[in-house]
Amino acid sequence: MNLSCFKILIILFLILSLTVLSASEIESQKTEFTLSDTIHIASEPDYPPYCFVNETGEAAGFSIDLFKAAAAAVDLDVKIKIGIWSRIKQDLAKGRIDALPLVGRTPEREEFYHFTMPYISLHGAVFVRKGTKDIHSLADLKHKSIVVMEGDNAEEFVRREKISDEIVTTKTFEEAFIALANGHHDAIITQRIMGLNLLEELKIKNVEALDFHIPQFRQDFCFAVQKGNAQLISRLNEGLSIIIADDTFEQIRNNWFGHTLKEHIAFKDVLRYLLIILIPFIIIIAVGAIILLRKEVKRQTEGLNKEIDEHKRTLKALQASEQKYRSMVVNLMEGFYSVTLDGRLLDYNLEFVKIFDLDPDKDHTGSNLPDFWQDPADRKIYVQELLEHGVIKNYEVNAQKTDGTRIVVMVNSRLVKAKSGQPVRIEGSFLDITKRKQAVEELQKLKDDLEELVARRTAELEEKVQKLDKSEKAMLYMVEDLNSLTGELKEERQKLLISNQELEAFTYSVSHDLRAPLRAVDGFSKFLLEDYATKLGEEGKRYIDVIRANALKMDKLITDLLSLSRISRANMNLTQVDMKEIAKSIYHEIASEEEKKAFQISIAEMPPAICDNTLIKQVWQNLISNALKYSSKSEVKQIVISALEEDDFVVFSIKDYGVGFNNIYMDKLFGVFQRLHSENEFPGTGVGLAIVKRIIQRHGGKVWAKGNIGKGAKFYFSLLRIEK
Repeated sequence: MNLSCFKILIILFLILSLTVLSASEIESQKTEFTLSDTIHIASEPDYPPYCFVNETGEAAGFSIDLFKAAAAAVDLDVKIKIGIWSRIKQDLAKGRIDALPLVGRTPEREEFYHFTMPYISLHGAVFVRKGTKDIHSLADLKHKSIVVMEGDNAEEFVRREKISDEIVTTKTFEEAFIALANGHHDAIITQRIMGLNLLEELKIKNVEALDFHIPQFRQDFCFAVQKGNAQLISRLNEGLSIIIADDTFEQIRNNWFGHTLKEHIAFKDVLRYLLIILIPFIIIIAVGAIILLRKEVKRQTEGLNKEIDEHKRTLKALQASEQKYRSMVVNLMEGFYSVTLDGRLLDYNLEFVKIFDLDPDKDHTGSNLPDFWQDPADRKIYVQELLEHGVIKNYEVNAQKTDGTRIVVMVNSRLVKAKSGQPVRIEGSFLDITKRKQAVEELQKLKDDLEELVARRTAELEEKVQKLDKSEKAMLYMVEDLNSLTGELKEERQKLLISNQELEAFTYSVSHDLRAPLRAVDGFSKFLLEDYATKLGEEGKRYIDVIRANALKMDKLITDLLSLSRISRANMNLTQVDMKEIAKSIYHEIASEEEKKAFQISIAEMPPAICDNTLIKQVWQNLISNALKYSSKSEVKQIVISALEEDDFVVFSIKDYGVGFNNIYMDKLFGVFQRLHSENEFPGTGVGLAIVKRIIQRHGGKVWAKGNIGKGAKFYFSLLRIEK
């Protein structure tokens, strides 16, 4: 008992000496602070039994009562607000409040706060779920997921001592214990008594404190004020001294913790022992101790300052490196994630939140990653491959968002192992490739459609070849009547039978060669009329007129065939043209004055087109000529020209209200020499619409028509739309 008292007295004396030194240091660091009779402090809501909120919503606890008593002892009035630890700690550093009643003194915090003498010292404890078999010391926590309160000295301790590779923070210890109880982490490090009280308050039954101690995590709890506020720290130290001396401290401690045996000695007993027995001895020891202590303190202070400066530089470098890494990960254009092997989310970035359409204002750590797989069984295969190979690259995953929307992501992952080689977590990045997959599928569909189109076009070409063969025979029958060219036509016919391509060359050659005798026939017929009119008589003149009319008709037919032949061989000069302006100019060019007076034409606004200007004029010339011709005998003389956009094409149309046609003969309209009306009714060669079809096909479009007998016809052709 005497030895214990002696030790206590020596410790008290050393504390008083250090307090004097600390006071002198604080005095040298004074800044401009005004101390009023009312000070504002803040309390945590869930750090029982030291600081918490009672049933009436007010701040309560051992540290609150102690602070009130110390403040009252030096005539200070106290106003208390409630706030989470990370917020009120920052409020004190910024000067928004005057003091905090419960702050563990650590090297990291001495840069921002001044502390009173410690009023209680406690060791921390490790809390785990009941049934945990593999945690028996701090070393066993190296590869475990440790959860602590953000900004608490427990967080500073585990980061400073590098207790674990995985440190997770929460806003309060209440959140930490709930997360641990729900299986999201492996352990919590905090002060033992507070943890036990919080477990009882939260009624958590499956969490317990391990029975080994953590000597390195000794918590000296003090009152704290803003750095440099020497006046307030002096008053609070004075108040603490008063309540310790008059037994107020002991009463408050007993109210909250009850009486203890052999651990504390009443202050009066110590004082009595000091007065009666040990004062002379203590004075002698104190004088020598003070001298030695000052020298030692000075020496150690210099070394400590150097160590603190080095620690600060290292800490700043680590913080800068961590901030750089964190900024890089947060701003990645790819989703980043880190998960446990069983799929619990440990870390993620903003792109992860965007891809899975999560709430950006919520903390999603602890979420179950298999929930984002369309089939959780697929993840088992993925994890098995990762365990076998250590790395997976360009792995396609069928995933889903929180609303059930299905997506495909491309994942690159690696297995993170401990030094022992035991796998501890999975981390990696991924991209949303849903649109890319859809594009590939659309391209495949387009390929299939093109193959179908090619097959259809091949069939159409075969049909055209058959029609050309029929046209060829008709042409040969006509040419046989011209006995002066019989041999040449037979030779050309043999060439056409060999190749369809030679058909066009044949047509071109025949068209040119036929014109010479036709012109001779027409010329000599004209000379007969001029020189021998009196000898021919009226019937002879009529014969000559018939010869000339048929020669002109034959020349027109040859001209149309020549045009048809040239279309396939002519080089196209594609430019952007104004379709409305072309249609308008062609109408005014080919319509006679009588037709312009009789017909009403309507030309709507039409999109521009990419086409050959010369060839497209031939299209409008044939279509407008037909509309005028086949409407010439109708009561309604009206032409309507318009256009509309359909998918990748622009469809142009011209409608008339003429004689029309039966739709069952629509396929014959665009063949060479295919006519639905006799030449006596409506003159023509039967080549115009074939020319239209050939031109539009060369532009990659289609041509078709619809009609009703006696109600008119509507002709259509399509061209590729210009991309906007």
